[in-house]
Amino acid sequence: MPHFRYLLLLSLCFISAASLAQLQQVQGTVRDATTGERLPFVSITVNEGETGTTTNLEGEYRLRHQQPIRSMRFSFVGYLPLMLYPDSVASINVQLQPTSAQLQEVVVLGTGENPAHRIIRLATQNREQNRLQRLNSYTYRTYNKFILTANDVQEQELRDTLQLSPRDSAYMRMRDLLQKQHLFLLESVTDYAYLQPNFTKETILATRVSGLQQPSFGMVAAEARDFSVYDDLPVFFGKHYLSPLSPGSTRKYKFVLQETLEQGQDTVFVISFTPEQGKNFEGLEGLLYINSNGWAVQNVIAASAGDDDKRGIKLQQQYERVGPQQKWFPTELDVELTVPQITLSGHQPYAHMRTYITNINLNPDLRRSEFGVVALKQNLDANRQPESFFQDYRPDSLNQLEQRTYARLDSIGRAQKLDRTIRTMEYLMNKQIPIGVLSLDLNRLLKVSNFEGLRLGLGAYTNDRLSERFKVGGCWGYGFKDDEAKYGADAAVILSQPMALQLKAVYFEDVLETGGRRLAFEEERGLLGNLHRAMLPDMDYTTHKSIALRGRILRYVQAQAQLRQEERRPTLLAQEDNTPPEFNLTEAVVSIRYAPGEKYMQQFNRLLPMPQQEHPVLWLQYTRGFNDFLEGDYAFHKYDARLQTSFRHRTFGESRFILAAGLVEGNAPLVARYNGYGSYNPDYRVYAGEGFETMQSYEFFSDRYAALFFSQNFGKRLLNTRFFAPDLVAVTNIGIGSLNQPLPDLPENSINSMRKGFFESGLMLNNIISSAFSGIGVGAFYRYGPYALEKSKDNLCIKLTASLLF
Repeated sequence: MPHFRYLLLLSLCFISAASLAQLQQVQGTVRDATTGERLPFVSITVNEGETGTTTNLEGEYRLRHQQPIRSMRFSFVGYLPLMLYPDSVASINVQLQPTSAQLQEVVVLGTGENPAHRIIRLATQNREQNRLQRLNSYTYRTYNKFILTANDVQEQELRDTLQLSPRDSAYMRMRDLLQKQHLFLLESVTDYAYLQPNFTKETILATRVSGLQQPSFGMVAAEARDFSVYDDLPVFFGKHYLSPLSPGSTRKYKFVLQETLEQGQDTVFVISFTPEQGKNFEGLEGLLYINSNGWAVQNVIAASAGDDDKRGIKLQQQYERVGPQQKWFPTELDVELTVPQITLSGHQPYAHMRTYITNINLNPDLRRSEFGVVALKQNLDANRQPESFFQDYRPDSLNQLEQRTYARLDSIGRAQKLDRTIRTMEYLMNKQIPIGVLSLDLNRLLKVSNFEGLRLGLGAYTNDRLSERFKVGGCWGYGFKDDEAKYGADAAVILSQPMALQLKAVYFEDVLETGGRRLAFEEERGLLGNLHRAMLPDMDYTTHKSIALRGRILRYVQAQAQLRQEERRPTLLAQEDNTPPEFNLTEAVVSIRYAPGEKYMQQFNRLLPMPQQEHPVLWLQYTRGFNDFLEGDYAFHKYDARLQTSFRHRTFGESRFILAAGLVEGNAPLVARYNGYGSYNPDYRVYAGEGFETMQSYEFFSDRYAALFFSQNFGKRLLNTRFFAPDLVAVTNIGIGSLNQPLPDLPENSINSMRKGFFESGLMLNNIISSAFSGIGVGAFYRYGPYALEKSKDNLCIKLTASLLF
């Protein structure tokens, strides 16, 4: 019996040893046999489906199998499949031959159904359970590498270098440069955290930027990470695309089942997708790798499919099962971006970002108190991390080209003092020019409006070089049309940086809109802004004094309390001698702005709103006018409300709503009532961006009103041809108001109150002429209803439209 036990134990040891000896491991790289380019997501099947894998974004693979590896099949759409029969554990590098032949769509006899549609429907039905947002919380770490370089689009062979033209010489210099280095290189390491329902935070732990010693910014994987085919309309670099896994996508996309791969107990279906002919929508084209385990997306290759797209975008995502839940989670992300209109000496520049996700934790202990409104920030020591810190998270060491990029650009950066240049650019992004401890305000340099004509000016404020706790500044300007100077000064003390709490005093002699809306925390609308103010033919010359306390009192709530005293002199009421009457107002104003879900990022030494946010914003404001206090002559109560929101639909595009309302009770002068918010000026046929496009500026006045501004952006869904593909936008604006309290400033019945309702609708063709970053179009607006003009042609207004990406 003892001998039997000994033999049994010995046998088990030999069996275990034999099993270990049979463990096979193969690794290598797969490339294009013609170009040498590494191929991602190449399918590798072992022993006719016993197991398998795909190459990563670097074209690399690693296989482990308990059984001897007798055969390996490599396949990728657009390439000839390759079968290998390895005879030992080895490193096997493979080259696949490209082919123009594509696999044809397989049709099941008897039903006629495209087999790819069944798989797409299953993936669509299971997309909710595969969304990362279904997890209560998760954290991970990313390593990001961003490269800006260029391809040789001319491929010239210039033999006689002694007779080169200046253009050829520039081409040769650029080609030589790109053989030695990239144009730009950036690396970063970040920590990311998510908590339901929509709390996120990302911290840049380390950043390195070629040419800079103290970079104030770092690259994150926001665009590639936030893009999800499980969303109906995933956004990518400012544009919303229809997902191939959105409901009803089989009617919009052509799906072809290219290959079926058996990998152990799972099956991977490789399906190509491209927009159907004749379908007008922002579409994608590429490949989906759908795994039968949960009908989840294992790999994605997607690119913008529109012929008119001014930017070439390609994205790749790789998912793996992680954690005890075996949740499909992205582990590698890749983005390529080109702008075909831009060339550098015969070379096409392109940006390439690669992200690797590690340290994934699907059940971290997170609390809401850990998340603030700043969703992206950079550690103070992020630019001082040693090389070893990056090496711990790089999948591979930097190659010689990347090392030379750092070495050469860092040397140039020190010689050219690029850090100082970047600091200057940061101020320019904030529309400032630093001169020592002062910064010139670019907003004050030049303005053009109907009332002032050309206005030149100057503004200067102290900056952080003097103090981060207080700011003092002043401004001066001169309008050449109204022949008047304007000037002012202000001072602010920062009481709390985390709450953005500040106490600010302001004085100015300037112009304000008669009966205009003045809400605290109003948002900047890009470089063009809201052009309504520039259309106004009359303004109020105003002497303003105020003190205000403002800050963020809750995560999504900003508040301001202000006391102000103003003397208003409206030119709209000017007498025959051109002397406007005076109105003295003393007002206490309490303002609240509520924006649920709003997030900011701390980059370039500034707090910036996160891009592509879609959240409602609500403004509420109460104004109390005082009589016999600080020279005030009017006692009244004023209530303002404004709600702005937008919705996206996969078929109809983006719907944008603005609801505004106001009420004045008491003895309020004309300047404290509401004008109709008209933006029509026959001398300036430009779309204002907000307000009534066919209404004269001061055609209506009210002491109570409500208005709806609605626009529906269909994009290119309804009008998309090879030579004409504008963005189609339908607009409808409605307003109603009344003037219950008489205005002693004006003769009775001299103005309308919009009590019967004002109506206008329009159609805009935006981006008729467009580039990668801007566009020009045209819009037609028509006025109808009780306040329609007698002649139909007078109700029609044609305006130019302009748009910018930033």
